[in-house]
Parts: sequence; structure tokens; C-alpha cells
Amino acid sequence: MDSCLSSLHCPITPKLQQSIYIEIQRDTMARPFLFADLSERVSGIPQSFSAKGLEVRMKRLHAGDYVLAPHVAIERKTTADFIQSIFDKRLFAQAQSLRASFLHPLFLLEETEAPKREIHPHAYRGAIFYVSVQNHIPILHARNTEESAETIYAILELVLEEPERLFSLHEKKRAPSPELSQRYVVETLPGIGPQLADALLKKFGNLQAVFAAPVEELMQVAGIGRGRAEKVHEILRRKYGGA
Repeated sequence: MDSCLSSLHCPITPKLQQSIYIEIQRDTMARPFLFADLSERVSGIPQSFSAKGLEVRMKRLHAGDYVLAPHVAIERKTTADFIQSIFDKRLFAQAQSLRASFLHPLFLLEETEAPKREIHPHAYRGAIFYVSVQNHIPILHARNTEESAETIYAILELVLEEPERLFSLHEKKRAPSPELSQRYVVETLPGIGPQLADALLKKFGNLQAVFAAPVEELMQVAGIGRGRAEKVHEILRRKYGGA
């Protein structure tokens, strides 16, 4: 075994990724195991896996918090950390690194900590879209640490039992349908969620008509009052002030 791979404090960089793949492919046939980032010790999740008889190899991972297979990794975040990572821009770099490093990356969002900072719903939703839509990374949800551990363990079992059916290396990625893409665009408008976005598109027929609609016509959609209609109308006609 590579001396660096045997060290608990060895960082997993892109140069070592292939060595990890070889280690996983060689050793999982004898005994199932997974890699966990050193930062995950405080969560207690690695210890719960060890209690089940699963070998956990703790390392400083280059991407993700848990590597289950050469092509499968999970980034676990509490709600508080997810919000903080939006403010300090970590989220975007982490999503890109995860997407670039693994064929099947996953985000696991855990609702255990109360957010220490407030965030506008549009910014939060935009971050969710960035991860799930722009980077094609599915987001799973857990209510607590125990549920996170159960989710990760269940995914590992699926990977070990039916790797080709669940995680085909030749899987073709499906782009969002035109209708879904249209709805996502409308949902970015102030005060507009999935139901109102759907209602607006059904009434006006297409994005161009939604964007061109005057305040009075926007108000004809149930759930859109004058205040919300004026905000949508104003943002669509506001001059861009970016550099």
C-alpha cells in the first residue's frame, strides 16, 4: 500500500484519486469499507459505522465527506453549514470539485442545527438550484445525524449489492425538460414559488409573455396581489447595474 494512503492525515488530492480507486476495488471484495473525511469525526457518524462492523478509513478528502466507491461520494452538510457556505462561497467550489471528481456525487442536507445567519429565500433557493440543476448533483435530506448515517449506509449497501444497475458508468445524463427549465426561470422572480410559476406559465403560455405582462394582468393570477405583481414587473424592467 502507498505509504501516504496508510496515513490518517494524508490529503486525498486528484493525484491520489486513482490510488484510492485501486484500494477500493482491491479491498472491498474482502471486506466492505468507506473513506470518511477527518472533519466527520465530530458528527459521530463514522463511529456508528464502526459499531456495525464496517471499516471506516479516515482521511482528509479532496472532495466530499464520504467516498463509497470510485464513482460515488457524498457531501454532508447541516442546514447551518449549508447557509454559511453560501456566504463564504465554499458551497460553489465544493459542488464543482465534487462534480469533477465523481461520476455520481450526492449532497446530503441535514436539518440538525439552527442557522446562525439569516438568508433570503431566493438566495437559498438559488444555491439549491446551483447544486442540483446546474451541477446535476442530487440533494438528499435527513432530519438528524442518525438519519444521515442510515442514508449513507443504505446507499453503500446498494453500491455493493448492485453497482452496475444503480450506478452504470455509461449512464446518460438527462437535461431538465423545457417545461421544467421554464418554471425554474420564473421561480427566480421575487415572491414566486413553484405553484405560482406554474400558474403564470399556464396563463401566459411562455416566458416572453410572462415577462411582458403588465401589473394588472399579473394580478389576474390567483395568489399574486398588487405588491407582488409590482415587484415582479419592476425587477424585469430594472436596468442591470453589474460591471
